[in-house]
Amino acid sequence: MLHKKHKHDIIVILSVFGLGVSLYLAVSHYLGIAVPCDITKGCEAVLNSKYSSMLGFPLSVWGVAYFASVIVTALLANHYAIWRKLLTVLLGIGSIMSVVFLSLQFFVIKKVCQYCLTCDLLTIVLFLLDLNIEHHKDNSIAV
Repeated sequence: MLHKKHKHDIIVILSVFGLGVSLYLAVSHYLGIAVPCDITKGCEAVLNSKYSSMLGFPLSVWGVAYFASVIVTALLANHYAIWRKLLTVLLGIGSIMSVVFLSLQFFVIKKVCQYCLTCDLLTIVLFLLDLNIEHHKDNSIAV
């Protein structure tokens, strides 16, 4: 069992993976490098679609900022209650956006980017983990 002060560390570890994937996509975008897409075969269509940027920045850049924010917030959530609430809100908003992005891939673009899929599913898993951590009753403390 995780020590109480480190219960959000799993969120930090998984978010580092999401940060890496987002950073890979962002660097590839700015260097003009096509990413290999051996699993889903739809990366180019998704990454070059009109839905691949928001406010002038590629979604991968937003992903870098998002996962970096989650890492910092989760580290602080290990020690401060207000940061735990902020983490839940941040992951909730991220999950809603992930469902939107998944819907766009599956139903509008009709192609799937394996990297985007990874980040979207990871965001939803992080939210579910956070809900489990925050609402799990600690029955291991004897009275």
